[in-house]
Amino acid sequence: MNRVLYIVILLCFSATCTYAADGAWGKKKKKKAATEKTVSNDSLSKSASESEYDKFMKEATVKEGMFNVIKKKDKIYLEIPKKLMSRDFLISSRVSSTSRTWQIDPGTINRTPLLITFSCDENKVYMHFPHLHYVCKPSSEMYEAHKRHSNPPIWKSFKIEVMSKDSSSCVIDATSLFLSSIAEFSPFPDLPAEVRMLVPFGGTFQSDRSRIEDFKAFEDNIIVKSMMTYTTDKEGPLTTIEARNIVILPETPMVPRYADERVGFFEEIRFLFDEHHDRLQTYGIINRWNLQPKDMDKYLAGELVEPVKPIVWYVDPAIPEKWRKYVKLGIADWNIAFEAIGFKNAIVVKDYPTDDPNFDPDDIHYNCYRFVASARENSMGPSWIDPRSGEILCGDVISWYGVVTLLNKWRMIQTGAVDPSVRCPVMTDENMGEAMRYVAAHEIGHTLGLMHNFGASAAFPVEKLRDPEFTQKYGTTPSIMDYARFNYVAQPGDMEKGVKLTPPLIGVYDKFAIKYGYQVLPNVKDPEDEKATLRSWVKEQIGNKMCFYGKQVFQFNFDPRSMAEDLGDDVVKANTYGLKNLKYVTANFTDWMAVNDEGYAAVESTYKEIINQFFRFMNHAMVSVGGMYINPKYYGDPEPLYEYVPKAKQIAALKFVLKSLNEFQDWIINDKITAIIGPTAKHYVAQTQFFNELLTREVLGRLQINEVDGKNVFTLDEYLGIIFDEMFSKKTGSLQLANMAFQNSFVESLSKFIEKGEFSHGGSRSLREAHNETTCSCHAYCESHRSFDAVNPLSEIVLSPQIDKSNKRPVVMKYLRKTYQMAKNRMNVGNDKTREHYRLLVLKLNYLFD
Repeated sequence: MNRVLYIVILLCFSATCTYAADGAWGKKKKKKAATEKTVSNDSLSKSASESEYDKFMKEATVKEGMFNVIKKKDKIYLEIPKKLMSRDFLISSRVSSTSRTWQIDPGTINRTPLLITFSCDENKVYMHFPHLHYVCKPSSEMYEAHKRHSNPPIWKSFKIEVMSKDSSSCVIDATSLFLSSIAEFSPFPDLPAEVRMLVPFGGTFQSDRSRIEDFKAFEDNIIVKSMMTYTTDKEGPLTTIEARNIVILPETPMVPRYADERVGFFEEIRFLFDEHHDRLQTYGIINRWNLQPKDMDKYLAGELVEPVKPIVWYVDPAIPEKWRKYVKLGIADWNIAFEAIGFKNAIVVKDYPTDDPNFDPDDIHYNCYRFVASARENSMGPSWIDPRSGEILCGDVISWYGVVTLLNKWRMIQTGAVDPSVRCPVMTDENMGEAMRYVAAHEIGHTLGLMHNFGASAAFPVEKLRDPEFTQKYGTTPSIMDYARFNYVAQPGDMEKGVKLTPPLIGVYDKFAIKYGYQVLPNVKDPEDEKATLRSWVKEQIGNKMCFYGKQVFQFNFDPRSMAEDLGDDVVKANTYGLKNLKYVTANFTDWMAVNDEGYAAVESTYKEIINQFFRFMNHAMVSVGGMYINPKYYGDPEPLYEYVPKAKQIAALKFVLKSLNEFQDWIINDKITAIIGPTAKHYVAQTQFFNELLTREVLGRLQINEVDGKNVFTLDEYLGIIFDEMFSKKTGSLQLANMAFQNSFVESLSKFIEKGEFSHGGSRSLREAHNETTCSCHAYCESHRSFDAVNPLSEIVLSPQIDKSNKRPVVMKYLRKTYQMAKNRMNVGNDKTREHYRLLVLKLNYLFD
């Protein structure tokens, strides 16, 4: 949900795919309980025929399953059948519990589960990493060449301690696999070096304070839980319980389904060697559950049919009941979309069972909606997949307690001007429950394979968001996978007329996406068999704004349709309504919240969120400036790949931003606020920082792309001209602090384009590297790989010194000269502070013009 610097990444762990006769993965009738036995000295033959295996097993505790798990003293051994050596497995590590939650939260798997295979010789067992990204069909003449180039490397090796009596299995000491620091299993978030330089992340494993806690074996997986202690720079000692799992995958993978960039699914990338093409082929296969109807004939006849294996969700009893019932509703809401494609009860929701001795939230057979007692204001919904086919094996949702705080602030700030029921420090159970239901449905969407669709909300005309009939039917967006929050467009009196203030249960786009991912087609044995049908479904929706998919872009977004937390198809109109409401909330929220000591404590965080909301409105508008509409395009699609935002819209958006910035200090602070939180400059700092962003190389570069490629475009000269007029020409007499700050930023930001060394890149990251970062808190995979991305032309201009100099400098010099002349003319105008301000600007620019 909420934007964070990074996201906590994939984790697919624990229990696994049932090694059953029909090859079905992870059958859930009832897991066959592990057989445990302790072998004593007396139980073994003391004759000369006693085998080495029997000797080894003395005083061992054994749990029998896919692999026999053997514990002797403080060591863990695995007995691996040779017949499984050629099978594929997943191995992962999940944090079950922790002594602190600053870096690590219970339930998380902070490293991507690994696909492995086993092999052995006379002395050792080896673990390999199979190759998946590069593929070649066995029928290809290139196949032998491909095999020579794709041998699975050895990740780890283990000495064979003993063989079984019939030599059908190998016993290895696997203690190091479950009780040591392994980078691929680290419980700490995998953050880049730049972040770790600022904040001390990670820890050092302490073996003397760690031990094996528990172990389980089932017919298709094993789980070993270890107490792991680390020392950290910030927190001191940190102890976790980590559940490391090995899971057997289906012998025959599910038939993959091809991805389509016009529908937002997480996907696995493949590169195909094929002699029938003159270049390497690239395609994606989507992440989805293997839902199959119990009765195919009835299903194909259009009847509602239950799936062979429904998606069962277990809800954490630690979620308070007043919210838990709404969480369950949010999970079950997706049945609306599955019923539209013929599945009945595709999703089943249950409490954590109390009568199942094998139930374990750390087991991959159980999809769990978990609650973490942490102030972090977020939720996430990862899913763990069979990377060979894209089949989702397990879903998890982790909801931090702080998300309640966040929802409270959003609901009040965005709709408090319209809805009197949210003007309070503690939300009513009904209002909070409705918000929790929205969060649950959004996160479950991720666990079904769906990415964010930030383009959805742009389908709705702004005035429709004030229409009772329309909003009751559609909510605020065609997709629950958008970040369309609450209806800040609605005005006082609209709610009483019946205008809905919240997102939909499941939107029009969501139903279409579920159809694309899950509708079963007959006689499909290869993804090529259904490719034409899938493409035809997507093509039918071209031009239907309700089914438009706008991907999430993390840096330098160009498309004003694809933005987080926006509403409607006209950003200026929508945010003008939003600002009107925000001003009312700012003037009154202290009276709504500060009714007791607890309310006083919440006022400051709410005030920060009001400032954040204002700058969301500003950012929404700025994406239109130099923006373009980008359409993922396939051959024959009628829509163009890209179109520039019309010039009039770009100018209107910029003027809206500058006007709003100039008026910001007039309403954002008042005596009621400072009486509670004390003196503050938060609004002033945020205001000046945002203005600086208007003059970055990236923003100016967007305008240059328009000039290089377009006609009748909004030019860089016109852009700087409007800013100059608003921030200099119209500012006469004595200046306010904010006005001086804006003018000073204008000079300093533009001067950087003239200074020596301005294009030196040193050790800084490129725009492309920055773009590849993810701030999505819902899933580790957050970028679409093949779609047209306007960062590319931006990089071409901004990262090319010669182009950057030749295009920016003439215009920059023009406005620095205008500033210099105006400052010289005004050095004796206004009060003392204003006069000195202009003299300082002249001094800063003297080196250029005198």
